[in-house]
Amino acid sequence: MKITLTLNEKETALDADSNERLSSVLRRNNYRSIKAGCGHTSCGNCCTVLLDGLPVSSCMIPVGIVHGSAIVTLEHYEKSAVYSDIMHGFSRAGIVLCGYCNSAKIFAAHHVITHYKRPTRRIIDAAVRHLAPCCIDKDTLINGIIYASDSYAKHMGAHSVR
Repeated sequence: MKITLTLNEKETALDADSNERLSSVLRRNNYRSIKAGCGHTSCGNCCTVLLDGLPVSSCMIPVGIVHGSAIVTLEHYEKSAVYSDIMHGFSRAGIVLCGYCNSAKIFAAHHVITHYKRPTRRIIDAAVRHLAPCCIDKDTLINGIIYASDSYAKHMGAHSVR
């Protein structure tokens, strides 16, 4: 079956069974930022993508339900200005990415900084609570997102009113 969607800003038709996991289909199509982890959303770490702008665990999404949706993988997102703001904030907090759970941390940060002008620790905690990162503690991650939010606000202030 052909599943049509926008993948990394390009109209795409994926050949897949509608019940197949989105993570499996993306990996089969050489999107390597999608890791094969727990397979049952308990980690929330390694298979995160943006689905219509929201971070989701692709290991639990049947590819048939994404027909007509927009998906962004980390490979594409890394080229964005927002990614640069997130990396600046993470670096300032001393976060070194391990390669395994990058997409979950980055897309959680994306969601927070693009939806809240001045996110509180409580808002950020709620956004990352489900994550089980193997390489960083929660407080450092929250600090990194606070710094990323500051960088994003400065970046957006230089280009437009938010």
